Amino acid sequence: MTQLFATDLDGTLLNSSGGISAANVAALKSAQAAGLHVVFATGRPPRWMTEIGHITGMHGHAICANGALVLDVATGAVLQADFLDRDLGLEVVSRLRQIDPGVSFAVELADDNVSFVIENNYRPRWETQQEVPRVAVEEMFNSGRVIKLLARPSEHAKLDADQFVHAAESVACDIVDLTHSNIHDVLLEMSPCGVNKGTALAKFASNLGVSQSEVAAVGDMPNDVPMISWAGKGAAVANAHERVKAVADVLLPSNDEDAVAVFIQQLLGS
Repeated sequence: MTQLFATDLDGTLLNSSGGISAANVAALKSAQAAGLHVVFATGRPPRWMTEIGHITGMHGHAICANGALVLDVATGAVLQADFLDRDLGLEVVSRLRQIDPGVSFAVELADDNVSFVIENNYRPRWETQQEVPRVAVEEMFNSGRVIKLLARPSEHAKLDADQFVHAAESVACDIVDLTHSNIHDVLLEMSPCGVNKGTALAKFASNLGVSQSEVAAVGDMPNDVPMISWAGKGAAVANAHERVKAVADVLLPSNDEDAVAVFIQQLLGS
């Protein structure tokens, strides 16, 4: 019987417009009312989580930055974090520059004052209202609180998201966990070795006294594969990457067709 339900956000719980349907909101509340622990599991950093509590009405916990951090959604407090070591981070930078000298970098930080820092030639996925500090990548690790290293290939590399991850894995998979969360955005996301949504969800479940067989999880992108693979019952939405569908126990409708609500109904019905 399911005791813990984990859902990815973008492309899974949220629709293609970035909103959430009334059906999905109602399903999350039904899951909680039935006694399930509900946790968000996302590649998003803490700075992108404030709105989620507002639009979902859920104020529990979130596994953020692909497993590197656990957040109290209501207060924004960081409850647990795994930081990327400076020497390992700079070693990754060196190795990626060997395969693409024009690669650019950014970091997400677990810091109340500065949470996102980029190289001068790095292009953020979305513009922010606040000015983002631009520094040399060697300075990004000075705080010691890096939770995710990001990298974009140069235009000359001519790689899609999957190709970029594959190329990076060939040189750096021994020192960091590498993934991506958007097939349309060529952005490599790196966490400390052994830190991903799957390991974070396993630790979260253990802290609750919930066994692996009692965990259900749903997602859509390669960064969800460790979580979907580990969960007792893993599901993929119809719009999911083929790697996610390959490891899922359940195939659902798309994120625009209330996939999370459908999955929760199945779980509660069983």
